[in-house]
Amino acid sequence: MGDGRRGGLMGKNVRLRALERGDLEVLRAMVNDPEVMRYSNTFRPISDVEQGAWFEGVVRGGNAVWFGIEDARRGQPTLVGTCCLVDIDPVGRKAELRVRVGDPASWGGGLGTEACALLVQHGFLALNLERIWLRVFDHNARALRLYEKLGFVVEGRLRRHDWVGGERRDTVVLGLLREEWQGAGGKVEKKRKA
Repeated sequence: MGDGRRGGLMGKNVRLRALERGDLEVLRAMVNDPEVMRYSNTFRPISDVEQGAWFEGVVRGGNAVWFGIEDARRGQPTLVGTCCLVDIDPVGRKAELRVRVGDPASWGGGLGTEACALLVQHGFLALNLERIWLRVFDHNARALRLYEKLGFVVEGRLRRHDWVGGERRDTVVLGLLREEWQGAGGKVEKKRKA
C-alpha cells in the first residue's frame, strides 16, 4: 500500500484520492439513497446547495482529511464512497475514522475493509496518530465485523444513544492504538486463526 501513480493512497483494489467538485453529484446521489443511509442517525434528502456547502467545509476544514474511495478493479476507476479522519487532534494524537461505501453494488466486496486499512495506515504513519477511534450503531453487524477484523477493540457502548430508523439504538465505540497496529506488523487486518 502506498501512493498511487495518479496520486492518493493505492491498495490492491482501492485508491483513496482527494475529493473533487466533480464528485458532488455522485456523492449526493449516495446520501439521498435511503438504503445507503440506513445506518445514519438521520436521513433526509440533501439539495445541491447543501452538498456544495458540505464540500466547501471539507475543503476548508483544517482538522480532517477526506478521501474519495475508488474501485480500482474496474477498467475505469469509479468513485464508490468516502472515508475520512475527522477531529484530528495533533496534541492528543487521535482522530475519529468514518467510512461510507455508497454504491450498493460494491457492498460485500472488501472495498470498505481495504479503504479503512489504507486510512488507518495513513493516520498512524503520515499523521503520526497514537489512537484512531470510531463509532457504529449496534445493529450494523457488517461494520462491526469489518472494524474488529482490522483490530479495533470495543471500548464501550452508549446505550440508546441515537435515533435510527424510527427506534432508539446503542452506539458502540471502538478504538485502535498505534502499538496494537504495529504489533500486528503494521498490518491492520488480523490473521485468521486456523
